[in-house]
Amino acid sequence: MEIKTTQFNFTKHYFTHFLLVALLIMSQLTFSHGTVTSPASRVWNCYQESPQNPISAACIAFVASHGTQPLYDWNEINQNAGGMHTSFVPDSILASGGRAKYGGFDMVRTDWVATPVSAGPDTITCTNSAPHASLYYRVYITKSTWNPNMPLTWGQLELLVQTPPSVATPSIDIPVILPSRTGKHVIYSVWQRSDSLEAFYSTSDVDFGGTSSIKEIKEQTGSLNQNFPNPFNESTSITYTINKKSSVSLKIYDAMGKEVSTLVNETQPAGDYVSVLNKKELKAGVYFYVFKVGDFIETKRMVIE
Repeated sequence: MEIKTTQFNFTKHYFTHFLLVALLIMSQLTFSHGTVTSPASRVWNCYQESPQNPISAACIAFVASHGTQPLYDWNEINQNAGGMHTSFVPDSILASGGRAKYGGFDMVRTDWVATPVSAGPDTITCTNSAPHASLYYRVYITKSTWNPNMPLTWGQLELLVQTPPSVATPSIDIPVILPSRTGKHVIYSVWQRSDSLEAFYSTSDVDFGGTSSIKEIKEQTGSLNQNFPNPFNESTSITYTINKKSSVSLKIYDAMGKEVSTLVNETQPAGDYVSVLNKKELKAGVYFYVFKVGDFIETKRMVIE
């Protein structure tokens, strides 16, 4: 009887140990995710276009080569780098964070959708679908000698800013001063957690005056306003403008990127519109509303208390 009892306790001990280790690994690897949502990273932009029906040529090519699942997992371009980013993410595969699953983002092509920007003060918004304490965020930009026909390498990046350690937060706005550039460039961001080795990588394409400015694009299509009130606990109003008859959609996504509501999905004539979102079954937290007018996409953040 003693032998059986001892064997049972031995098994129980190791099962408990295994369970604790498994829970630790899950906490380290599963529940912390994020990307740059403004200017939109490649994965965020392709996800917003729709994994099943992407619009831009680059996103269509990505889905053709790597499927739709990486876009649904938009917040997982990560490595357990522990600050050793150049070792875990080699040159030429920075956009994928060194992960084959996202390798399509490393394609060297000139038609990745780019956010119009200009030299001077700007803001980089990082959205963390599962917040964790941060050791730092680093924001880089490609050097003036780089062009989109070249692979993305660490040597072609210039550091703009590194933030100090910060507490867990659903999103963070990082002020930067963009240097003078011409044409298309890349803003590359690294989020290094302080509570684990895990780091996240974001690749945002930007255009310094090579195409229409954001103002010009909005004048041709439409514009989205910040919801009011924000934060809210019962209902909020989202206003937008359409400058010509267009196919319009207005959808709500939770912090994990899951669509939770469709407010508008129809063709509308030019005009000013108001759409009301009622809290209903939505839980407190961070949400995003995505406005599409033709090929133009704009995203804003809101909070339910």
